[in-house]
Amino acid sequence: MIRKIRNLLNDPNLDLQSKSFVLLSSIALVGLFFAMVSGIVLGQSLAANLSVFAEFALFSILFYRAVYHGRIIQTGTVITAFLVFIFLPAAFFTSGGAAGGTPIWFMFTTLYIVLTMSGGRKTFFLAADFTVVAICWYIGYIHPETVIEFSRKEAYFDSFFTLLIVSIVMTLLINFRGRLFRRENERVNSQKKEIEELNQSQKRFFSSISHEIRTPINSILGLNEVILRQEDASEEIKNDANIIQGAGKMLLSLINDILDISKIEAGKMDIVPVRYSVLDMVTEIVNMVWHMADEKGLKFETDIDPNIPSALTGDEIRIMQIVINLLSNSVKYTANGSIRQRWETEDIAGDKDGVMLIIKISDTGMGIKPEVIPTLFDAFRREDLEKNRRIEGTGLGLSIVKQLVDLMGGQITVESVYKEGSTFTVRIPQQVSDPAVIGKITVTGHSGFKNTYKSRFTAPDADILIVDDVKMNLTVETKLLRDTKVRVDTATSGEEALEKTRNKKYDVILMDHFMPGMDGIECLSRIREQTWGMCSEVPVIVLTANAAGENQELYRSVGFDAFLVKPISGIKLEEALLRFIPPEKIIKNMSVSDNENMVE
Repeated sequence: MIRKIRNLLNDPNLDLQSKSFVLLSSIALVGLFFAMVSGIVLGQSLAANLSVFAEFALFSILFYRAVYHGRIIQTGTVITAFLVFIFLPAAFFTSGGAAGGTPIWFMFTTLYIVLTMSGGRKTFFLAADFTVVAICWYIGYIHPETVIEFSRKEAYFDSFFTLLIVSIVMTLLINFRGRLFRRENERVNSQKKEIEELNQSQKRFFSSISHEIRTPINSILGLNEVILRQEDASEEIKNDANIIQGAGKMLLSLINDILDISKIEAGKMDIVPVRYSVLDMVTEIVNMVWHMADEKGLKFETDIDPNIPSALTGDEIRIMQIVINLLSNSVKYTANGSIRQRWETEDIAGDKDGVMLIIKISDTGMGIKPEVIPTLFDAFRREDLEKNRRIEGTGLGLSIVKQLVDLMGGQITVESVYKEGSTFTVRIPQQVSDPAVIGKITVTGHSGFKNTYKSRFTAPDADILIVDDVKMNLTVETKLLRDTKVRVDTATSGEEALEKTRNKKYDVILMDHFMPGMDGIECLSRIREQTWGMCSEVPVIVLTANAAGENQELYRSVGFDAFLVKPISGIKLEEALLRFIPPEKIIKNMSVSDNENMVE
């Protein structure tokens, strides 16, 4: 029996309330036993001794049932009822009434209820406990003949031994509960440590998988961009390449959703404001989505307010992610009709350089039931499963949209008529970088990559080194820079990069972060420390698939001059080089517009 009780008290799966019941009941049982012995020793009345014996026997049977049959909650309720409705009245009327030890047992019963009961049962038994005691005291006072009175000696001894027994019970209880709390605290701390280790492991996993997935996407999108630049490519090739470019970026968007949801939940998501062209952003979004709508025979319309400033400052990547998620959802849930996006701005009162960017996504799809809207932005929820069972997706899109909008200090609202369509409205504060209005423009599908591509500059006298352990990446980056006429050397390891920087002066070095053996950070440190090296002060740009806030701070702290996020576009690559190649070696292409020449 003792071993069984010890096992229950040490069972990590048993809640604290159940452990309190086992502990308190076992101690109470011992207390009743000593009360029975003390009554016999003191020569109390036969009725009093028989009452305590009957109570001890009944309590033992019930407690045995709870311990060996696992019915702790049910048995606890029965024992509590026994204490309140049988034990207290019997002890009062057979053991001296208010002059005996019953008041002390009343305190014990109250403590027992508080520690072992919960919810409505606790309230009921506490009320019953006070009621029963009040009735007993009243009857004993009005009809003293109903109480077996103790002599002065018996009253003193009974109250003393009862106080001693209950005090020991309370002391043991408090000490053991203290041990339980300490043990629970140690267990919680251990679990917390395990969770932290799991989070770190998950973070490393996401970082690794991000790098591994983005490497082939970098090659697909990069080489596809090279194809789109070819002026002699047929119209069919260009159209196919546009579809590949859009599908590749949609795949990248889905990967970002999966990676970002873990960052948001961990509080690691940062908003990075940059200067961007509104027209370029909208055009890129259209190129990523139009073919999805076209495949379903949907009309895809884009309406841009001509008074929008041509350039804004905000987190371009996150805004695109929000809009693409909303447009993708509209396409998924619309069987026929149209999808429409409307871009406009309005002034923000008290902020002369700020505007509220307003994006409205409307569709003629199945709509949303009113009762579903409050939970619409919860992760992994897809309402109306019977109708939506054939619709693909992660179930993360709207959750990420809501959290990204909140992070940027914006708002998102939805209006919907079930079976008729929905309109999502996103409002995000932005800063104006170029107040010149965008003017009246039309953006349509197939407008795609500018086939009349021209490099932003040429620099035939500039030398750059690209360091990457993946040869596909080296091929992509070299081809993307072909029209700039810069002289490109490549290295497939940190050791090879050190050898080349020791013997040749470069204007810029592009360095992959994750490489086997010597990674990009170590290689940068070694380059800076080269006593006889030629590149100890040359700007080094890190190439990375992980540019979250903490990684950006890491890159700055170790000495990188900038970073480029994979997959790398030709435009971003040229913009970065424009910042660091010496101006005297740059020949700018004057036919490229100012908006296209923007540098982050």
